[in-house]
Amino acid sequence: MKIKLLFLIAFISFSNTFAQNFEKLLFSKKDNPTVLINKNIIANFELIKQIPSSKIIKMEVMKSPKNGVDLYVKTYPNLSQYGLILVDMTFDHLETKTQNEIREFLGANPKTKFYVDGFLIMNDDLLIATKSIHEIELINPNQQDLDEEKIINLWTLPKETRLGSLNLSRKKIQVQEISK
Repeated sequence: MKIKLLFLIAFISFSNTFAQNFEKLLFSKKDNPTVLINKNIIANFELIKQIPSSKIIKMEVMKSPKNGVDLYVKTYPNLSQYGLILVDMTFDHLETKTQNEIREFLGANPKTKFYVDGFLIMNDDLLIATKSIHEIELINPNQQDLDEEKIINLWTLPKETRLGSLNLSRKKIQVQEISK
């Protein structure tokens, strides 16, 4: 019995070591990959559709196995839970903001944690395409997940696509129609 228990504990410990944990907010995107332009600009697919195909050099879609170790975790930590779309492109000018510029604009502390679509950005060098910004939330302490500090969450997705296949607005409409 002791051997089985020790084996079970060792198995669970081994599994936890190789599991990918994503640091994300309670309300974070679902089923939508992260879009990166030239490996350093966070964007959304709407922006990619607006750029002429002649300017796109290469586009890669990367999706990790559901139960496997994420192959891209070292290069793009915490961004690849739902896959990555990596776009290499040439462009004359793409307006971007640094995370610090956004913090400064909001009057936040330079050490305020910065999330995009509910996922913590661990690389301060990543830029944000300004045309991809739909909404910026300044989440106060204890407002969500009992956080002890302010958090900035920037949404690149429209509200109706943030929760993937779970569309809350449709459910609200159906409930209102039934109750009439």
